Amino acid sequence: MNSIESVELLKSGTEKWNSWRKANPNERVAFREIDFVSFFSEGDFYDLPEFSDVDFSDVDFHMASLRNCTFTNCCFDGSKMTFADFVDAYFESCTFRNVSMRVTAIGDATFNNCIFEGSDLSYCSAQNTSFKGSRFKHTLLEHMSLVDNDFSDTLIEGCHVYGISSWDMNLTNSIQRDIVITPDGQAVVTVDNIELAQFLYLIINNSKLRNVLDTITSKVVLILGNFSPERKAVLDRIRECLRTYNLIPVMFDFQKPSKRNLTETVATVAAMSKFIIVDLSDPRSVPHELANIVPRMPSVNFYPLITEGQNEYGMFADYSCYSWVKEKLEYTTETLEQIVEKIVFDNTSEERSD
Repeated sequence: MNSIESVELLKSGTEKWNSWRKANPNERVAFREIDFVSFFSEGDFYDLPEFSDVDFSDVDFHMASLRNCTFTNCCFDGSKMTFADFVDAYFESCTFRNVSMRVTAIGDATFNNCIFEGSDLSYCSAQNTSFKGSRFKHTLLEHMSLVDNDFSDTLIEGCHVYGISSWDMNLTNSIQRDIVITPDGQAVVTVDNIELAQFLYLIINNSKLRNVLDTITSKVVLILGNFSPERKAVLDRIRECLRTYNLIPVMFDFQKPSKRNLTETVATVAAMSKFIIVDLSDPRSVPHELANIVPRMPSVNFYPLITEGQNEYGMFADYSCYSWVKEKLEYTTETLEQIVEKIVFDNTSEERSD
């Protein structure tokens, strides 16, 4: 049955269409290059086509336009939907099992509570698209462009995502597992977070990126302390001293980021640091920062310093149970550089012994 004949049969109504499909299971049906709005609307722009409970299984939709159409409880299993246009289309509780949907435009479309199993959505472009409540099982999502998509309440399991580009995805309450990030022909690597897929693949396969990360973790030193003018002068001296050893000192003497609180930012940099120097002299935010990062950073050494003659704040003694918190070192104006030098060499010696 050619495309025009298929249009005429579908126009006769869902019941007649489904009955004919059931009676002719081996008859190939096509809507190739058909613009559904042009053929199925009544001429009024606001009277857009709506289809409910239609059996579209194994239908050829190659280069068809379903733009602005609504489909509810329809079955598209086994269909060919390549190079099609689904922009602004609405699909509710539809099934797409073993469907080929490669290189199809699905921007601003809605696929709520739909089922994608064993399907191929490779090279599809999706912007502001909703997949809320849908299920993706063993589906090819390779080389897809996903921008500002709603994947809330979805299941994403056993899908292949090599080459995916994902930005601002809403994954609230989604279940993600066994997502394959490597292409065919390479050892299978899986992750349980689609947003991490692109980053992890780059780490695994990009030596330059690995070198960047290695550089960060081998050279960054986080400096914590009181940033009043008097105390900051000491921290600046520590920073200058660290630079002479080809290290990269980081101090948080800037306004906190607008999208993340300062404690989270400190913890992020702490996790990437070679070691951490903390000045306990006249502490302000230091007790709070240490309480949040020390227990979680067993692989990062903490070197506490304090001005000679001062006592550390009362609760600092509790950190003595953590082996990565080193013995407190007292300094004076004259001995500060020598203390920092000792820390650098002690940390280097410890790494060599490990």
